[in-house]
Amino acid sequence: MKLQPTEIKRLPAGIAIQWNDGYRSEYSQTLLRQKCPCARCDSLRQGKEPLRILPPDDFFEKLKLTDIQLVGRYAIRLIWSDGHRTGIYPFDLLRSLSSPPTNET
Repeated sequence: MKLQPTEIKRLPAGIAIQWNDGYRSEYSQTLLRQKCPCARCDSLRQGKEPLRILPPDDFFEKLKLTDIQLVGRYAIRLIWSDGHRTGIYPFDLLRSLSSPPTNET
């Protein structure tokens, strides 16, 4: 069975996903932004940006998720309050970040 969300909900500080195998996962905004799979964020994580500017200490406290958009049948795009919108989060990546998934029955 291919894992697919049956429901995606915004939470006050993140998102929750109900999966078609019965698992329910919750993700904080901080985790989602730190794991953003876009090319720019990936190069920052790998230290490939020569002029990397570190965000202020309260960056993640002020950051807000403003929208969630489906991308085909394989991913979601998250839109952030700072204008960042290039991260496309495949469902398999999201499921791998779910540790441990909780079973909602």
